[in-house]
Amino acid sequence: MDHASQVRIIEELLAFEEQRTTDMAGQDHEYHNPVSVYTDPSRFEAEVDRIWYRTPLAVGHVGEFPRAGAFKSLSIGKVPLLVVRGKDDRIRAFVNVCRHRGTVLVEEPEGRANAFACPYHAWTYGQDGALRHVPDDFGFPTVASAKDDYGLRELWCQEHAGFVYVQADGSAPERPLGDWLADVGTDLRDLGLDDFVCLDASRAPHPVNWKLPFDIFLENYHTKFTHRKTIYPVFLSNVAMFDHFGPHIRCVLPRREITELRHIDRSKWDLVEQSTILYVVWPNTMIAVLPEHAAVWHVYPDGVGHCTLHFYALLARRLHESEAEQETWKKSLKVVQRVKREDAERFLSIQRGLESGANPALTFGRYEKAISWFHQSIEEALTRDH
Repeated sequence: MDHASQVRIIEELLAFEEQRTTDMAGQDHEYHNPVSVYTDPSRFEAEVDRIWYRTPLAVGHVGEFPRAGAFKSLSIGKVPLLVVRGKDDRIRAFVNVCRHRGTVLVEEPEGRANAFACPYHAWTYGQDGALRHVPDDFGFPTVASAKDDYGLRELWCQEHAGFVYVQADGSAPERPLGDWLADVGTDLRDLGLDDFVCLDASRAPHPVNWKLPFDIFLENYHTKFTHRKTIYPVFLSNVAMFDHFGPHIRCVLPRREITELRHIDRSKWDLVEQSTILYVVWPNTMIAVLPEHAAVWHVYPDGVGHCTLHFYALLARRLHESEAEQETWKKSLKVVQRVKREDAERFLSIQRGLESGANPALTFGRYEKAISWFHQSIEEALTRDH
């Protein structure tokens, strides 16, 4: 983000703090989101088909693939994926299915391998997806003479600002990735996250609709109450700036110390140092950017009432390699983990509330407008001609 934009945002945040209000521009009324959006199985199937299969999805960070053979496996809807860095340093994505009898090739969630052997009959594939070996290949004369035709099905895969994107339907996106990501992609590039180190990677299944973690993430109205003992003492209460760029969203949550900038020359203002910036890379990724580190979640739907969250922290290489800084950043990451647990308690509770039938809709206030933007983007995708 350029410095002029940082100054503009800080000036607006300081004005909100002084006036005891927050960003509600363009949102004159509450937004009512039907409960069926979270609970209707037929709608869920439409979301998977029209959004998850046909959209470039961030599925990881380059730091998860530090050298040749590093891989991770995951599923997007019914499509199992294998993402791997090859010997040529390129990261590729494949349908994680053997070309022989259709067995899922790699069951491990992550690791490193020189090659991938199917557990059923040991058909073996290289890091580039090419078929390398077929035991007793005299029984497969066509395959043996044309192995190039039997490599793993490769999917469109591209890197941008340190994140790896895949499209699960086998086609390329309609727009260049940089254009699709718009200003959010520019912000992420300017932050230099591509050289950060990945830490604390985990996967957690949750019995909730995939959209609920985003509902929690996209407002700080709850901070005073849900995070009273963790991050509330650090942040201004319910003061934020919201922007969206197509379906992608940026939320800036100021720290209390931002008010000290009133007495500092604007040329020295730094938005990252005085706030946490939340990004949603639509539809599946949440990134919380703090000074010299970040927290990342990739969300994957497993069913109408179930999803899996892949989490990892990103840490500036300078901090990771500094013994003097270790205690500080480890303490910060512990706070992130506590906040994660607090938020999880809320979205698990909301899912139970949805299933109770108590409410026909959820109500988002004027300063929860980023949540309404998120859901409106889903509605637009579902009603768009395909």
